[in-house]
Amino acid sequence: LIDARNAQDPPLTPEESARLCDRNFSVGGDGVIFALAPPSDSEYDFSMRIYNSDGSEPEMCGNGIRCLAAFLRDLGEDAKSYTINTLAGPIIPVMNDDGTV
Repeated sequence: LIDARNAQDPPLTPEESARLCDRNFSVGGDGVIFALAPPSDSEYDFSMRIYNSDGSEPEMCGNGIRCLAAFLRDLGEDAKSYTINTLAGPIIPVMNDDGTV
């Protein structure tokens, strides 16, 4: 997860993300999720983009959106839910009282 809430586009390219995910030469991972600023003049709170470990870009990820919501909470965002812009359309994760999303 990368906090890029001050930008509307990911700060890494798909190729850079793929290199970062390479378990043999870097941190390793299944992909990189970006917390981004929402589109201008929109009803969204944030945007989410993902690059998979091969550099491809999926529309969204169910587990990823929950991780993003928890990440936003950990960064100090304090809302019961967020309207997130994804390539699949709006997703609204809800923060439960027990800490789950």
